[in-house]
Amino acid sequence: MTEPSYQANAAGLSEEDQNINNTAEDISHAASGHKANLSNPNTSQASKEKSKEALKELGGEQAFYGKQGKGE
Repeated sequence: MTEPSYQANAAGLSEEDQNINNTAEDISHAASGHKANLSNPNTSQASKEKSKEALKELGGEQAFYGKQGKGE
């Protein structure tokens, strides 16, 4: 028996609706949370490593909204 995929397409939603949270601003907010985790002394080293990897996947410093030349 295979495990369910939690990243499966939601029934009844268009591709555009499914990607509604993938805007530059949403990605920037996610990157901000991971960057805050890296500097938080109350988080574990394992958590910091996961945030470091997540930041790389989001695009590093380019993931931040203000660094893209928009909204300034």
